[in-house]
Amino acid sequence: MTDADERFSPPPGYLALFRHPVASRLVTARGISELGDFVGLAALLLLAYDQTQSVLGPAAVYAARALPALLVATVFSGWLDVPARRTLLVWLSVAGAVLIAVPFAVPRPVPAIVAAGLLGAVRAAYSSVNVAVAAESVDAPLRLPLFGLSAFANQIGQVVGLLAGASITVALGPRVALLIDLVSFLVAAVVLAGLPTGQQRRRGPRPPATAGLRTIAGHPVLRGVALLTLATVLSGALPETLAPDLAAGAWRPVVLASSALGGAVFVLVLGRGTWLGRLAGQVTVAAALAGALLLAALLVATHAPVWALACANALIGAGGGWLIGAQATFAQLAPVERMGQVEATIVAANIVVAGCGIFLLGSAAALFGPAVAYLLAGVLLLVVVLLTRPDRLPADAGPQPTVSPH
Repeated sequence: MTDADERFSPPPGYLALFRHPVASRLVTARGISELGDFVGLAALLLLAYDQTQSVLGPAAVYAARALPALLVATVFSGWLDVPARRTLLVWLSVAGAVLIAVPFAVPRPVPAIVAAGLLGAVRAAYSSVNVAVAAESVDAPLRLPLFGLSAFANQIGQVVGLLAGASITVALGPRVALLIDLVSFLVAAVVLAGLPTGQQRRRGPRPPATAGLRTIAGHPVLRGVALLTLATVLSGALPETLAPDLAAGAWRPVVLASSALGGAVFVLVLGRGTWLGRLAGQVTVAAALAGALLLAALLVATHAPVWALACANALIGAGGGWLIGAQATFAQLAPVERMGQVEATIVAANIVVAGCGIFLLGSAAALFGPAVAYLLAGVLLLVVVLLTRPDRLPADAGPQPTVSPH
């Protein structure tokens, strides 16, 4: 389909996803998995805190998730494109169920932390292969709705899953919540097992760990989109990080959740269209995100009402929703046979940049105030937008992607 055809053809919408044999199972499994993941995460967090009586327990659960995920997305990323992808997705879901069974059987801090770490690795691999399957087996017009609905499932899964998981853990104990997570892994595996077998292929020798990075660096458009992505995720957790310091009482949960809510609404509304699938739309929203961060800095500096800050945080969350467009661009331009490794490279970079970025911005907030943290994040993103401008490059600049044979 040409650019002109895409411009005048109506967007497929979300109902078309559920008529597609691959997309329907991907989004259904993703929704089940996301909800179960956050129910289980809430149980692990509360279990670690109750057993240690220290915030270091939950902090260790979060920290344990990062390093194994980083290793999967770098050192072991070459393995993601070797086995048949449907088979790999099923076994990753089964592995998740086996891992969550460990703290279910032994509800102690050490098993919880170890399980959280290994689940971080499973989650990174699952996410990368999931995107690779979409690039390989889902037609381009359906990818943006697929990524949009998947992102919506992630945002809603965080809110509903954490709330439900915490409530169940408090009322019935962590084992019940962990059992729900375990069952969700198995149900997702059954759904993924129904993916059409004709879509999967073995892909030959394992590529080197740097193949994903070289693919991105060698393509001008992908390189620019990747830089914009990193500048966006650098401040992705800033609203939630600063919320406890900027709001109190009944407004605190509102300010805390406003960014996730804004992101959920944005991806649900824009994900069904075609505008965000274009580079111009992605750059426009990234620039608007920089503006929202600068607006939040101004509101904090002028001691604006808390409801105004909640609205600014919602705009920040909405601005971060442009990343589903970035996923669609990578799926369109990256070689299909290396899509798992390319996505894993972005996952690894996001982990590093998000972790370091929130530490540096949090330090700036502690030393100079929250307004400075918002200001730095907004200025940095705006500079990256102005310097990269991948929308000015032709989509076929650089190496040509491998076309799927179907």
